[in-house]
Parts: sequence; C-alpha cells; structure tokens
Amino acid sequence: MAVRHEVENLIRRGNIFYWRPRIPAAFIQCPPGSRLSLTLHCSDHRKAQIIGRKLNTRLAELKMRSQETMSKQQLQKLFEHERDRELERLDDISTVAKRNGRGADVMEMELDLEVGWAYQLLAKFGTRSDLSLEENCPGLAFLLKNEVPVSHIEAIRANYRAELSIARSTGFEDGIRRLIYNFDIPDTALNRERAMSKIFEGRAAALLDINDRHELVDRSLSEFKLRSRTDNPSADVRSTGTASKRQEGEQRVVAVSEFEQECEKLIANMGKEWEPATARDAMALVRMFKSVLAEHGVEHSGQIEQYHIGRLRQHFNDIPTDWGRSSRMRAMSALELRAEGDRLRKAAEATGTKAKVGLSTATIRKHFGNLQHFLKHVRGHGFDVADWSFDGLRPKKPKAGLIRLQQYKPSPQDIAPIFASPIYTGSLDCRRGRKKPGRHIFHDALYYLPILFTYLGARRNEFAGLAVDDVEQDQHGLVIQLRTNALRRLKNAQSHRTLPVPDELVRLGFVQYHAAIKQLGYEALFPDLFSDRTRNDPGDRFYDTFTPIMQEALGENMWKRSLHALRHGMADTLKQAGVPTEVIDDISGRLSEGSETNTRYTNPAGLPLMRSALTKYPVITATIEPAPLQLLPWVENKQAPPWARKGKA
Repeated sequence: MAVRHEVENLIRRGNIFYWRPRIPAAFIQCPPGSRLSLTLHCSDHRKAQIIGRKLNTRLAELKMRSQETMSKQQLQKLFEHERDRELERLDDISTVAKRNGRGADVMEMELDLEVGWAYQLLAKFGTRSDLSLEENCPGLAFLLKNEVPVSHIEAIRANYRAELSIARSTGFEDGIRRLIYNFDIPDTALNRERAMSKIFEGRAAALLDINDRHELVDRSLSEFKLRSRTDNPSADVRSTGTASKRQEGEQRVVAVSEFEQECEKLIANMGKEWEPATARDAMALVRMFKSVLAEHGVEHSGQIEQYHIGRLRQHFNDIPTDWGRSSRMRAMSALELRAEGDRLRKAAEATGTKAKVGLSTATIRKHFGNLQHFLKHVRGHGFDVADWSFDGLRPKKPKAGLIRLQQYKPSPQDIAPIFASPIYTGSLDCRRGRKKPGRHIFHDALYYLPILFTYLGARRNEFAGLAVDDVEQDQHGLVIQLRTNALRRLKNAQSHRTLPVPDELVRLGFVQYHAAIKQLGYEALFPDLFSDRTRNDPGDRFYDTFTPIMQEALGENMWKRSLHALRHGMADTLKQAGVPTEVIDDISGRLSEGSETNTRYTNPAGLPLMRSALTKYPVITATIEPAPLQLLPWVENKQAPPWARKGKA
C-alpha cells in the first residue's frame, strides 16, 4: 500500500519511495488526469524528500514555461509566414487565370477582395463572434467604414460563413497547434487565439494586396475603392519600423495596433510617480479601449470620435464585474465580453440573483482617469486626436458625507474574533490547513500583520512590504520606519513616518521573529509574501491568504473591504476615545486639512505622543498565548513558496 509523506507527490511503496505527480493540464499531449510514476531508487526518507522537492520545483518550472505568451517578434514572423504562403498560392491561381485568358478579368480581382475582407472580419472579430453583416452588425459597420461596396456584402458574407465554419473545426485547431509548434511558441489557449488572428490577418493582407497580381485589370470597372499598399488595413504597421505615419494629407496619427506600445512609453515616462498596480490598470484600460475601437473599425488615432468614447462608457456597464480576474475573459474581444455579461444577466434572472455585470463607479472613474493620461501622452507626442470630452460619462466623485457612510468602521469587539482563529490557537498544517484547528502555530505575515493593522491602521502595502532594516530600536523600544525601500514605495510624502511597535506584538515574540528572519539573510520582514519567480504585490498576496481566514472567523458578520476597514476602525476607535484627529492622521499617514497650522507650521506627532494616543485602543489580543517561535518550513529552508508561479501578463 502506498504511504503519502509531507512532501507533495512523494509516496512510499514498501521500502522504496516514488515520485507520482499529476501531469499538468498544460501538457496537452498527455490524457487528462494522468500521472507520472518515477521510482527514486532509495529508501532513505530524508534523501527522498530532497529529491522530491527538486522534482516538484522542476515540474512547476516546466508548467510555468508552458504558459508563456508569444513575443511580438514571433507574432510578426507568423503573420509574414502566412501572408507569404498565401501570396504564393494566389500567384499560382493568377498564373492559371492568365493562361486561361482571364488575366485582366475584374471578377478575378473582386473574388480576391471578397475573400480578403472575409478574412479581415475573422482577424478583427475572432471566431467566437457570429457576424450577420446585417443592420446594426458591427461587422457590417466595419466594412462600410472601409468603403466596401454594399453590392459585395452578400458575397463577403458567404465567404465569411464558409471560413468561419472551417476555423471552428477541430482540424483547423490541430493545424494551429502544429504551426505554433514549428515556430517554437508555447501551446496555450491564449497563444492559439493570437496565432489564429495573425493567420487570418496574414491571409487578408495577401488577398487585399492586388497591385501586382491584378495589374492588367481596369480598376474603373470595379465598385471597390482600391487602396495602395500603404493604405491596406491589413498591413502590419510594425513592419514600417515606426508606430506613426502620415495619412489623409498632413495628419500624423498613431495606429490602434500600436496603442499598447504607446502605453508602455507613458508608463516609462511616469517612472516612480506610478505604482506597478497603476501601470497595470493603465495598460488594462488601453487594451480594453483598443478592443472597442477595433470593433468599430477604427484603425488610427485620427479616426477616434466622441462617439467611440461613449461606446467605451457603455461597454463598462455591460461586461462582467470581475473580467480582469479571469485569463479566459481577458483574452476575449469587446463583443465577446459583452456577450458574456449578457449570459450572466440571463443566468441571474433565471435564479433570482443579482448579476455580477458592470464595473463600479470607482473603477469607471479610475479608467477614465487613465484614459485622460493616455490622451495627454498621445497629444504631447504630436499625434492628432480629437478633443474628447468626459462630461456626462465619468461618474462624479461621491460627496464627503456619502464617503463617510461607504466604509464600515469595525469596533474592537467586531475584530476580536479574528484573534481566536487557528492562526493564533493552533492550525492543522502550514498550508491549506491554516484555517483548521490543530497543534501548529506558525510565525509569519498571517500571524503578525493582523495585529499591526488593528493597532496601527496602516495601509496594506506599507506593512506587507516592510524590510528587515525598517525595524529599529530607540530609547523607548522598537519602532517601525515606514519609508520607501527596495521592496515597495509609499503612496505620498506624508506616508513616510515612524511608528512604535505595539507592546502586544513584542509580547507575542516579534523581537525573536525579527532576529530569526534577519539571521537567515532575508531582506523582507515577511518573506512568505514574496516570490523570486515574479514581482508580486506583497499586500495583494496577504489579502488573498488572510481574507478567507477572516471570513471563517467572522462568518456573516464579515464586512466589506475587510482589510482596509481595519484602518478605518483604528481611526474611529481613537477618535471616539478623544484622540485629536491630527494625531490620528499622523499615525495613519494622512495629511490633515483645514488648518495651516497642521500642514505648514508643525511637524508630525512624535513617538511619545503616538504611544500615548495608541494606549486608548483596547487590548483585544490578550487572549493569545505566546508560543515558541516556529517559522514556515519553506521560509526556514529558504525555498520558493508553494504558491509561487509566473505572474500574469
């Protein structure tokens, strides 16, 4: 009988150890649910653990590598390959046509153009859309925007339907897999979708490039408004070596396909003024805007109208609220996202629940703020953009009275049940068992940060990103220096401050914990929140881990914005105890407003004053019994955390 051990995937049969992991779903050549079974040829438990951990790490690396996205260079090569291959095929057809006396036949040229526009629809809208090319269809709007004659729409529809049917077949997807394998591109759903788009784009470029192939045709016999190569909507702008080009006279524009590169320049220009999270939000907005513009056939900045800004605003109302958390939905087009939102609405109506559709007003305000930044960047670099207005589109900032009511302010009694959770009384193990009762008490971020947040009310990232050197000793005890370090920045100037370490933290072994982490050579005070495989946000990592534990402890009494509410609760408790708001603001890292004395003529509250103010907060952790110091095993062994994985794009 096989016996499992502490190391994941390690089992023992008789006296011999085996490594038996489940094969990741990313390895598509293996049947779903299959496992490897590898004998380690050893009976020593410790040696088997070492080998097992190494094999687990290697498997994780292979799994992560299989999820990498293709580079822009690979995309470009794929486009050029498919375009050139299609051109060769079309040249053969053209040669046969000339041999049969149809070298100057306008119908031969129009057949190419009709198929080319069908492929262009597939490239722009993807294969999940089902375009009718009838009234109010975005595909029809795209064709008419590009001056495709109405008399040819029916033929384009027939070609589109035929190619869409082929594209949705299993055989076509198998061909995509083989193609990306030949280009050394990881086989992922996202890469297959991108490759498919480039294939259609390449074929469209070849079919619409008729100058040489149909040079004998009398163009006046066709209703198509024929373009030069530089006007070809399928031409890849990157092949020109620049993101901009002059069109329509002296108009200087930036192609929609290059919006992400322009956003990268904006992020670089903002430098340290933007947090990584702000940069990610800006890029998410640009990608969303780009998808909406593509849906309406907009090809460059000079074609963007106020109407398109309005369509973006409506788009915010019709997409799933949590679209950004799903890799599947992040890969969807604007049309597909709204279809997903509609599906969620119908499902909610059927069950009588509220659909998670539509972004919050705060998120919409943030997106329009980022759009305004992007607009200024594009204009500042000399590109022509219309004078957009956000009037009537951007939600107004809520009034101060409403803001006060928006956030729950938990009292000490509300918070106290958290400190009776297994984190403090003993948990089953160091991983998923942290929520279950047991005999282990581990000292890490989950143990110390809730106490820090409760008594000091700092921002999530401020404490989660503390460095070992940020904890110092003064004449009255331990202090925390909140300052910019190599792990994270602070929000603003007033966020830089010195805070006293709460006495309860010292009682519960924080001094010994700090010394142990320092002796191990860590830079981060809470290394369990960091991974060497990605630049993750330690505050987000703590939130994702701690919130389920909070929910378990508080049950139906769990409040919204749970972690941030601790900051509000500390401030409210001190205010009700008579502590001046100016002192509370200095502890919290806010700048008091309304008095020039507070901002210009006085320094922040000193440590003695802070210590005196903080004594007004009741001690709600007195029931926690101190336990011998026990670090997480992977922290003590300086290993990668079990949750470590490659970051999202």
